[in-house]
Amino acid sequence: GQVTVAVTSKSKSVTFGCSEGATLKPALLEHVFIEKATEKNGGASTGREEEVVLQDLVPNSSLVENAANTGNDTVGYTLSCPDLPSSPQNIFYKCVSSASGRGQVGTQTECKVLINIEEKPEAETPATPEPSRGEQGVVLGSAFMIAFISCFALVTGNMF
Repeated sequence: GQVTVAVTSKSKSVTFGCSEGATLKPALLEHVFIEKATEKNGGASTGREEEVVLQDLVPNSSLVENAANTGNDTVGYTLSCPDLPSSPQNIFYKCVSSASGRGQVGTQTECKVLINIEEKPEAETPATPEPSRGEQGVVLGSAFMIAFISCFALVTGNMF
């Protein structure tokens, strides 16, 4: 299975869980998986996972394990990203559970938790000073005139 969640500039964090008996991969909370595209002989690119350090992708971010307050069947994790990255990041974790019983020893089921991390909003970057009102008015006026003239030319051109 696969779940997709998002960290946005409003939320800055996301909580997800693994079901009972499932373990989170990567095992280190400061690590995370990313998908690396690899070229196959046929030319079709297939993704292979690569384990990387979370803070290399998203500065000051952290993943913490929550004490499950819903009984013992789920373990919750919260990913916090107080500082969003300069470009969007797609990372994922996996919940891997070993199937028990029915003689299927060694069968593992895994659920992928995809996390889309938004980039830092433009507002946080220093703004360039705006031109004074007078200059802006002139620029808008001339742009409007050009648009008007080109439209007019099109209309007259079609008449003949």
